[in-house]
Formats: sequence, structure tokens, C-alpha cells
Amino acid sequence: MRFVKSLVAAAALAMSASAFATPVTLGGESPDLQTVINGLYTAAGTNISQAPDVNLNQAAEQGLFQIEASGGSVATMIIEVAGNAGTNTFGIYDAALGIAGQKLELFSGPAGSSAQAFLSATDTYMFSVNFGAGVQFTSNTFGYYIGTASGYFYSQAVLNGGDDHMVAFQGDGDLIKLPGYSAGKWGSSSYILAWEDLPLSTSDKDYNDMVVYVESVTAVPEPGSLALLGLGLAGLAAASRRKQKQA
Repeated sequence: MRFVKSLVAAAALAMSASAFATPVTLGGESPDLQTVINGLYTAAGTNISQAPDVNLNQAAEQGLFQIEASGGSVATMIIEVAGNAGTNTFGIYDAALGIAGQKLELFSGPAGSSAQAFLSATDTYMFSVNFGAGVQFTSNTFGYYIGTASGYFYSQAVLNGGDDHMVAFQGDGDLIKLPGYSAGKWGSSSYILAWEDLPLSTSDKDYNDMVVYVESVTAVPEPGSLALLGLGLAGLAAASRRKQKQA
């Protein structure tokens, strides 16, 4: 039974590995990420004590997402602080093919605070932005990317040589106000994605270079995490059957 518990613990650890995993530098380039998120709360009249701590409350996501049942997801630009803000881009990529797969741009370089893009997907995995021409993906699972002067960085750390260029925060029902829009609830199917646009070896690691709010999406565990969780659950089931036979 101790072995089974270890398997389940390992599976849970694998699925939440990104939580608390990426240190965010505060107090440097202004406004820092904590100030940006706190501002969404104060703008809505919500006490900042309810805001996530950017170093302690990162979402347990693996960089993979799917649009929920409606087939549509809105992305809203919160802020760009980067010196390369005029050229940085933001979009999604085909998770099944990774770096080699299709990309679909949501925001171009000139996009600023309060810019929005509507991402939609059909049941044949045709993705489009603002009802424009579709791009064919191989599945309904995608990741987000930021395009920079240094190249592309991806929501999956493994595609960045193991470096996390994105930290994410999941809503829990708090009232917040995005720039240019009325206050509303930050629900569990919405995430704030905060990006670092330079190689981590030379960057300030403050993750405020581009901050985007995405809604109506679900975080998807990587296949390896699912397999490990399945192994743990199978072990629990087997142990339960043995106990029933002995009883």
C-alpha cells in the first residue's frame, strides 16, 4: 500500500510541478507583475489581499490548453512593458507538433492595452481569429507563444530548453477589472498569462513584458503526467481489490 501511495503522490507532484516553480523578480522594471495584477483588483474595488501572490500562487498548468465547449475564447491584452513591445507578437501553436507545428497570431506588435482577439475552433480543429481564415491544427490542444526579437518562446517550458517563459494564474471568482472593460468575475476557466521576452540567461525575469487575460479555456495535463496519474490510480484499484478478497 505504501508503494501505491508513493505512485499517487508522484503523479500529483508531476501534475502540479509548475506551481511555485518559476521565481518572479519584483521591484525592478515598473510596474512589476504583482503591481499589474493588484491593479486589476483595486480598479474593481476588490481588496488586493485577495490577489494572487505572483511567486506563491502560480497555476498548476503544463502550458497546454483547450477551448471549452462553446468553441470560442477571448484574449485581452492587459499590459506590455517590454522595450520590444512594438514588435512582440502573441498567439497559439499546435501542441501536437510543437515548434514545427502551425502557429496562429492573436496579437501583432502594435496591439496595446485592452486589445482583444476572439479565438474559435471547429470540431475538425480549424482555428481562426476574429472569424478570419482558418488554420488547420492536428488536435484541439494548443499552447500559447510570444514572438520576440530573440525568436519564439512557448508556454511549454520543454520547448524553450526547459526554461519557463510564461507564468500563469487561474481565476477563483474574484471581481477584477481589465483595462477598458467593466468589472467582472475572474472565473476558473480564465487565466492571466505573464511572459518574459528575453532568454532567461540575460533577462530580468520579471515576467511583465506581456500580460494577457485568456478566458473559456481549460488547462490540459501533458501526456506523461496523465500516464503517471493513471498508473497511480490503477495501483490504488488493484490494492482495493486485494483488500476486498482478503476480507
